[in-house]
Formats: sequence, C-alpha cells, structure tokens
Amino acid sequence: MRSRGISTGAIIGIVVAVIVIVAVAVAVLYMYKPSPKPATAPGFVIPISEFTPQNVNSSSFAQTFCSKVGNVTITVWNTYSPSENQAFNASLASFEQLYPCIHVEVTYGVGIATSNFISAAKAGQAPIVYRDTSDDAGKLFAAGLLLNLSEYLSPSVFEQYLPTARENFYLSTTTAHGYYGLPDNINYIVMFYNKQYITSPPNTTDQLINMCLQVNSTYNVWCIAYGTGSEWGYRFAAWFAGFGGQIFGPNNMPMLNSSAMVNALEFWYNLTYGLHINAPDMNPSLEGQLFTSGKAAIIFDGPWDLGTYFKALGCNLGAAPLPVVSQTGLHATPLIGSTGWVIASPQASGATPQQLEAALVFILYMTGPQADLNLWNYAHDIPANIQAYNQAISQLNAGQLSPSCLNGIMEGIFEQAQYGQKFPNIPAMAYYWPAFHQYATAYFANQTTAQAAAQGMEQYMLQQMASSGG
Repeated sequence: MRSRGISTGAIIGIVVAVIVIVAVAVAVLYMYKPSPKPATAPGFVIPISEFTPQNVNSSSFAQTFCSKVGNVTITVWNTYSPSENQAFNASLASFEQLYPCIHVEVTYGVGIATSNFISAAKAGQAPIVYRDTSDDAGKLFAAGLLLNLSEYLSPSVFEQYLPTARENFYLSTTTAHGYYGLPDNINYIVMFYNKQYITSPPNTTDQLINMCLQVNSTYNVWCIAYGTGSEWGYRFAAWFAGFGGQIFGPNNMPMLNSSAMVNALEFWYNLTYGLHINAPDMNPSLEGQLFTSGKAAIIFDGPWDLGTYFKALGCNLGAAPLPVVSQTGLHATPLIGSTGWVIASPQASGATPQQLEAALVFILYMTGPQADLNLWNYAHDIPANIQAYNQAISQLNAGQLSPSCLNGIMEGIFEQAQYGQKFPNIPAMAYYWPAFHQYATAYFANQTTAQAAAQGMEQYMLQQMASSGG
C-alpha cells in the first residue's frame, strides 16, 4: 500500500516507543507510589485499592474474593460481533474458572446503544453489566443510570488504558463527573476494498471517482456500497470533516449548517445518483451483502467486521485510510471512538453491593491484557489496554499475523489512526445522530435540498439542547 507522508512502519514504531515508555513510567510509578490508605465502598468487603487489573488476574486475589464475597450472580448484556464473541467466550471461560463463585448470565446479540437499556433501567431491571459505545454510555451516565467508576477504582487503574480510549469514557459536566466505563478497544472506520477490482487504493476523491468509473464499466459491479441516506452520521462525520466541517464549535454549539455539510451531502448524492458508482438504497446489512458477495468493490466499515470480510474475501481483502477530499485537500477523518464495559447504577439494576464488587472484577478482567489480546487475536480489534496494544504492535511489526496478508490489512487499519478526529464526548452529541438521520434521509429521498437539510440538522440540535437545558 502506498504511504502518505511518513511511512506506516515509522509511525507505528514511534507510537510503540512512546506507548512503551508511558507504560513503563506508569508501571514504575505504580510500583513505588505509596499505597493509599485502604478505603472500602459502602457495603463492600473488598477495599477499593485492591480492584486492579493485576489483582483480578491473580489466583490468590480470586480465592480471597470468593471467600469474602461468596457466591454471586451478575447479568451481562453482550454487544459483540460474531468474531468478537469468539474472543469473549474464551475470556469468559477463563474468568469463570478463576472465579467459580461468580455466575455470569450473558444475554448475547444485544444491539449496541440499544434503547432497551433505558427502558429496563427505568424499571429497575437493567443488566448489571453492559458493553456500550463510549458516547452512548456517556448519555446514560449523564442521566444517572451508570456507576461512577472514579468512586470505586483507584486513578492508577485508568492509566493502564490508551489515553484516547480512557478519555472517551470520561465525562465532566455539572451533573456528571468521572470515568463511567473501561474501554476494550479503539475503533473507527476505514476503507475496505476488494483487490480483485482495486489493486491499489485511491489517495484522493478524484482518484476514487476515476477508479470507480473504471470498476463499474469493466467488472459490472458497484464500486461503492455506502448507504449515506440511511445512516445516522457516524461514518458521514469523516466526510463532513474532509469538506472542512466540524460537528461542534466554540462553547460546544453545533455547526452543521455550513457549506461543508452541503458540499459533503451533494458529493455523495452525485456519486450515487449522478455518476452511479455508489449503490443506491443501501443499509448496513445490504452493504455487507454486496461487499462479501463480490458485488461491490469498496465498503466503509470498522475493524470489528474484519473477520466477516476476511472470511468472505481472504487475501483479496485490502484496507486503507479514507482518501483526501480533492476539493479541500483535507483528509476524510473518522471519529476515533471506543467501546467498553459499564456498570449500571444500583437504582437501575437493583444490584447488591456484592454484585457490584463482582461486576467490577468482571469488567477489569474483560478489559485486562489477556482479554484484550483475545479480541486482537480472534477479531483483530485494536486493544485499548496499553500492555495488550504494545503486544499487538510488536506482532504486527514482526509480521507475525497469520495468514501473512493480514499484516498488510492491519497496517492499513492502523494507518487510518493518523487521520482521525476526537469523538465529541458531550451530552449534546446524542442529538447529532437523529438530526443527521432525519434530514439526510429526506435529502437523499429528494424531499429537501442540501442547504435546507444542513439548516434543519442544526436547528434540530439547538431545539433539543434548549429543551434539555443544555
């Protein structure tokens, strides 16, 4: 894959060096920092200082925990993909072997950011543990539905995750302040492509268009499968940024009513209905079907679906950063987000103090080095745990992934991280999704203009912010 400026290897090497130094520094500080005076949360039998990733992986701690806490059951909502579930099941098996006193009742196949959590929480029947995106969980935290982990875990615990990942799960508002989740990965979208149709990925949108016109005429397949008119703005945020836009401006006020939004909408409308190189009437399920069946050459998706695409295409699968928008010279920059584990507040789940202790042990274990490595090895999720991340990078630098073509795919995925934007972790972000979806859908259905759609998006967000008090 062609490099863009500094080589991928050089950048990854720098990232590894910096992160290893940070990890060593954190480890040294942790070893020599005087132990805080033991403090125990209300109703707990285990001191707060003992809830660490190192301890929860220790058999001696597990024995002590089980002897003090006794048998306990926790409910867990699992939102992993099929390939990620292979990793989760491996980690769950080792967890239950280490903690025979903790019975984990798992509900599989839960949708990410599901509204069912809020409904269950209002009835006091939320799961004790839930895996969610950092932004959706932030909304739940602001509403008082999640445990404030800063009150239950030592500060050194959060330092064991990549800065971007842990900051994604940190909120500071007038009503909610602290860490509300532990991350298990870093995620963002990239450009996956089929090497049968595209041998070298495009660097710019002009190159993308020219390649796509050739793909359509030569192979009689769709070049791109991207349902712009049916999505909720997660992937489109990258293109909005590429055209010079940003979701929020000064004082966290929305800035969707801009020429950047208009130009980005019109760009994808033209690729879909003007040039006919993007398949129309798409949704994520149809996009995946076209791409995996070889009927589309390009899809924009994240590493969480890598296993599905690699199973379908094998070494014909390629991955690369999104192209530079030729009109502006700016990279299309996706949101850099995280998923991770959160714990419902006792009021939302009805959990006892001992169930909360077991839940803390569970999420520390599931975001620890070995569980994060399982996600990397099985599904190639990018680890959020610093120790696991360093090991993953070492494997990649040594070309140890098997089959060997996976090394090139993962290099393309890691390269995209150079051109990402920080996920806006503020409550108002919750209004961006429906605002974009409503007006983008109307625009692509020819029910409004791009200018009116951009104006409507911003007005919707402002109205929602005003009605919610900010």
